[in-house]
Formats: sequence, structure tokens, C-alpha cells
Amino acid sequence: MTGTWLAFLLAVAPHAQEGDAQAITALIDVASGATIADGRYAQRVEAGLLHIDSRNDFPYERAVLRLDPELRQESWDWTERKNGALVRQYEVDFRTGHAVATRVDQHKRWKEDLELVPGKTFAGIAFVAVIKALRSELAPGEKVDLKAVAFTPKPRLAPVSVTRGQPERVSMAGRTIAADPYTIHPEIPAIAKVFVAAPDQQVWLYGDGPAAFLRYEGPLVEPKDPRIRVDTIPSRAANAARAPARRR
Repeated sequence: MTGTWLAFLLAVAPHAQEGDAQAITALIDVASGATIADGRYAQRVEAGLLHIDSRNDFPYERAVLRLDPELRQESWDWTERKNGALVRQYEVDFRTGHAVATRVDQHKRWKEDLELVPGKTFAGIAFVAVIKALRSELAPGEKVDLKAVAFTPKPRLAPVSVTRGQPERVSMAGRTIAADPYTIHPEIPAIAKVFVAAPDQQVWLYGDGPAAFLRYEGPLVEPKDPRIRVDTIPSRAANAARAPARRR
């Protein structure tokens, strides 16, 4: 039913198919189409915990989620360095609600204790696992409301909706691939939109076979950051139009 809200009273169910996986990725600047960093996406399951690592030439992102009895996030961090020196870092401990944002480039640091609801609040790349878990629950056009930890750069708690789009085909590596698109939309109150600009983020899963991460598009980390795309099948065109990496 298009536009239907699903009232999820329970936390997101665990995804039974999660396991070890890895892929070579490309971090692409959406505005120019140039590859700005090479990377690797990897996940592994140890003692009931799903560890996700997205390591690129300059940003490094990690998330840990507990799979049973429900899908709930335990930690998240994102780090950017330049010539080995820390530029900025964001961290969340979901077990305590403690969140820290460090901007060395601005000589500032923020610490917040957030009221996080286990199994209903997530951050960063953990939303890939969440979307995979929701795939069997959401029909195209349906959406579910969750919450996200965002950094502006101050740590904040924001309501978001995750909507499953209609099946489509995306162009990657010189061919078209069946894809399942999802949109993460910040539900910002109208009165706050004057002060907060929070763009949508998109995640694509492979459309054929078991749910698997295919592509991400959204701001690098903060809402005002350049919009980037992460492809798990790096395109030849993007590689041909390489831009120098900004951070190493």
C-alpha cells in the first residue's frame, strides 16, 4: 500500500542471513562523478555481534550491532585524518547513550548523553543492516519510523523514516543491475527546517537473491558535507575520472 506507515511497536527483527562478507568499494563525489577514495567494505559475525567496517583512503567508519534477540546497535564511530593527523571524529556508545564529536579542524568538541531506545535508534552504516532486516517487512511504498544519531557537528537525536521504493535498475560497472532502493528521510518539524538542513540518504540492495548491500548515496557524514556515493562495484567511468584524495 503506497504511503502506508507501519507502526513498529517492537524493535527491528534480526536478519537471519547476516554473515561474513566483503567488497572493494569506490567513494565517489556525486557532483563531479570523480572517485575521491578507494575502500573496502567488510562485515563479520562473532559471538552474536555483527561488525561492519568501511575503510577508505581517508574516512574510516565502524559499527557493531547485536543480532539476537533483536537487531540493536552497540557502537558506531567515524574518523577522518589528513597526513596521519586527526581532523574529525564522531563516536556513539549505544549502551550508555554517550556521544562525542571532535572537530580538531575547528578546535571544538561536543559531548552529549542521548536517550537512545535500543533496537529503534541507529547511526551511520548500521542503517544498511537495518534495511536488510526490514526488507521482508516492507513492501514497495511502505515506510517505518525509527531514530538516528546525527552530528551537526553536535550529537543529536533525530526521527527518520525509512521508505522502500519501487524496484529499479541501476548502472554500475558498465551494466545495469536489479536494485531495491530505500530512502532514509529525516522527519524535521516544519518550525525547525529554517535552521536545520538535513538531506535524504539512499541505500540500494541487490534486487535479485538475498539482501546484500549494493550502493549508498548521501552526505559524507555531517548534513552540510559534500554528497558522496559508495559503490560496491566500482564503475570504470568513475575510476577514469579520479580526483585526488582529500584526506589520508
